[in-house]
Amino acid sequence: MRPFRFRYGLAALFLLAGMGQAFGIQAITTAQYIEQLQGYESQVAELASAPQKAVAFRDSLPEELTVHTSRGDVAVDVSFLGNALNRFLTAPAVDKPDILAAAGARLKAMRAEAELYEQPDRADNAARKRLDEILNAREFDQVRGPNALELLWQRFLTWIGKQLRKINPNPDIEDLGQWFVWGVIALAAATAGVWLYRISQQSIGTGGREILPFSPSSRNWREWLADARERAAQGEWREAIHFGFWAAVSRLESEGVWPPDKTRTPREYLNAIPGSNLSREPFAAMTRKFESSWYGSRPTTEADFAQFSAHLERLGCR
Repeated sequence: MRPFRFRYGLAALFLLAGMGQAFGIQAITTAQYIEQLQGYESQVAELASAPQKAVAFRDSLPEELTVHTSRGDVAVDVSFLGNALNRFLTAPAVDKPDILAAAGARLKAMRAEAELYEQPDRADNAARKRLDEILNAREFDQVRGPNALELLWQRFLTWIGKQLRKINPNPDIEDLGQWFVWGVIALAAATAGVWLYRISQQSIGTGGREILPFSPSSRNWREWLADARERAAQGEWREAIHFGFWAAVSRLESEGVWPPDKTRTPREYLNAIPGSNLSREPFAAMTRKFESSWYGSRPTTEADFAQFSAHLERLGCR
């Protein structure tokens, strides 16, 4: 006969707490339960020499025992013992010892489980002590729980995941996380780029404001142009473009393109020219060159001044 296999453990035999009382079964203490199991073991062992007592023993067995423990009432299924006695009564004589041995072994295991069940603290304390020793080791020095910022970030990622699932109910979570991280990086890079561009535009376009002690047109544009050419002769190309720009402003202002205002920036002078005015295109090119050279401090060459002078001539500054 194949050995009778069973799973040891009182926990595996427990049903819902209190079910025994619901059916009117009297609850017994753990000590009484252990004593009851010992009695069953003795009766099973006795059957080897007195098999005629099997029927009475079987009929006296309950389906389950309700045990009152320190952790609450539990119901223990003992129907296996009645089933074992039924097989004992109908089995060939050669198989009877094996049936009794299996039943006795199971009862003995249940009794051992019950004896340990009421003494969990000793095992718990030993396990806790061992766990503390492990966690106090060097490799766990840096281990910590998430901080408030990390928890907030996790909640944010969870919220993003919920929103994206509305679009795609079955996303690949790993790919989704990678795409989100790269999206955040791209957004941050784009934001930084826009910010740097605006800063550079402000420093070049409107960040510099050269306030003259007089309006440009109060000095004849020819005088400004003469200063520009003098600086160009000395190889001071940046200064030459500087004076050349005010020569252009003086000429346009003297022609009434805009009213005199010594506080305007180069870009404001450009914006004051009507779009239909033919002077707008060359003055726009001159303004860009002047801003990059004077305010942007870009290296200025003779070729830069030659291009600038060509635009000056288009404005009539010859």
